[in-house]
Amino acid sequence: MKIISRKEEKKELENSERSKKSELICVYGRRRVGKTFLVEQTFREFAFRAVGLEKGTARQQLKSFGQRLIEYGDDIRSTPKDWFEAFSRMDKILSLDSVRRSPNGKKIVFLDEFPWFATKRSDFLVAFEDFWNRRGTLNGDLLFIICGSATSWIIKNVIKNTGNMYQRVTKKICIEPFTLTETESFFKDREFDWPREQIAECQMIFGGLPFFFDLMNTSHSLAQNINRLLFDKDALYRDETKRLLEATLSESPVYGQILSMLASAKYGIKKAVLQEKIGASNGTYGRAIQDLVDCGYIIEYKKKYEEYNPLYVQLMDPFLLFHYHCLSKEKKIDSYEDLVSDTGRYENWRGQAFEILCFKNTYSIKSALGIRGVKTECYPWYNSEDDKNERAQIDMVIERADKITNLCEIKYTNKPFEVDASYEQQLIRKRDIFKKKTRTAQALKIIMISAKGLSGTTYLSYISDVITLDDLFEG
Repeated sequence: MKIISRKEEKKELENSERSKKSELICVYGRRRVGKTFLVEQTFREFAFRAVGLEKGTARQQLKSFGQRLIEYGDDIRSTPKDWFEAFSRMDKILSLDSVRRSPNGKKIVFLDEFPWFATKRSDFLVAFEDFWNRRGTLNGDLLFIICGSATSWIIKNVIKNTGNMYQRVTKKICIEPFTLTETESFFKDREFDWPREQIAECQMIFGGLPFFFDLMNTSHSLAQNINRLLFDKDALYRDETKRLLEATLSESPVYGQILSMLASAKYGIKKAVLQEKIGASNGTYGRAIQDLVDCGYIIEYKKKYEEYNPLYVQLMDPFLLFHYHCLSKEKKIDSYEDLVSDTGRYENWRGQAFEILCFKNTYSIKSALGIRGVKTECYPWYNSEDDKNERAQIDMVIERADKITNLCEIKYTNKPFEVDASYEQQLIRKRDIFKKKTRTAQALKIIMISAKGLSGTTYLSYISDVITLDDLFEG
């Protein structure tokens, strides 16, 4: 099957296969993003390959690993008693004359779902460290790929490990969800013939995860596919969020509590305030926030121009947003059609999801503005004072190094958004409040990001640029 995009990531893997030294490659990223597929499509054969068992015990992990050892030539039939024995036996396989080698002579080892091997109180990680430090650079002919969806675990225990594994990883390859451009390429390759509005809405639900795209039926509409995957009684992925959190994080309820609260906060919540609402201890809360940031589910940002520049946290995962709006027990609906017919609920979710889509495609927005090479900082902004005349919110602020700040109003509508004289005054008011409260010396330019463009004529002198959905597909 053809790989869509991932050109740079594939090139990194191929360069490692051609190198003159042993390589330890860490491939990581969100669950369902296509990490395993990339490795499998880049290298068709392996000197050894094993996959960790989700929720497997230490004994079950060793038993499964032992079976893989036998498949690849181990003549010992018993289950390894510990991970030191397991890696020692794997080392013997790699020393056999019959071991499979790549075209450039590398012995490629692939341990998929690497974190799942490391059960509590097992000696897996210590044994792996011992193996790599002893064997990894001995002959310069080993390409060892470790892969996992538990991104926070990978970052803590492999990438930022300060023990025996310190700086042993030779390449880190983070696999990101598809951009809109990449998603469109995927659906064109599969001959879906969907308009961009449907592709964008699909992205706003599934978040650029090719795993879900690959499950879609070309003969069905987007609504039919969504119902089959998420809403039907026997839908395979209606409980995907529960599985996602259990597979990539611990089973602590604090993760769900944080995500549930953030799902209803369009511009995020002050980090300290969120902790008070949840009632978690400093240690538990701090670890949970860092884990969610590492996994790419939320972002942490400083609220500029507010006293002391406090930290805020904001949900940035489209699939999780959709779950907490439409699939959780408290918000559950029966079909995608029911969601669309519930106008208020639908518009509320869609507006927030489109803003996330814009933040995840800022490169395309910058391209449309002609500032691709300009250093920028993007963030939401709002002023929530008691005096309602001083309240204002900016969906996206693009603060530029060239002394201009773009104030972006984001709208997702089924037809061109109408800008009349009243709305024009609202935009001018927001601009003036932003200037007053931030005391910025930069020039302020109003930008409309509207999926279907604008209608009306009064906006021409006050709005600097109009960015449409088509622009988000470019760049």
